[in-house]
Amino acid sequence: MKTTPLQVGGREFRLAFTLDAMCAMEDAIEGFDISKLTDYIRHPKGLVQMVRILAEQGELLAGRTLDVDARWFGQRISPSPASVSRVQMAVLSALSDGMTMETDDGARGEEDVVLSEIKKKETTGV
Repeated sequence: MKTTPLQVGGREFRLAFTLDAMCAMEDAIEGFDISKLTDYIRHPKGLVQMVRILAEQGELLAGRTLDVDARWFGQRISPSPASVSRVQMAVLSALSDGMTMETDDGARGEEDVVLSEIKKKETTGV
């Protein structure tokens, strides 16, 4: 599975959106709704939770255990618009990679309906 790199606090983490990550999001984010996935990163609390969850999955895929928590990320991500935007883009990239259906031959696989809805929502600004 493809992972997305993210530098925080002088360290590089790999972000990965997996089914296990989605389960962790359901546990960590009150009223979690997959169709509102991109809405969560617009709020500091949601962004920090998503970074922690995606980093935990990416690290597990790399054979490592995440040794920091959401608070660690929150203390080291600057609230400046440029910094927040950089982190949001990494999270969006990881979400997009995780929702993209992979095929062995590189041909276009089945369409991911949830991903299509999220992209449609982002395009229309709803």
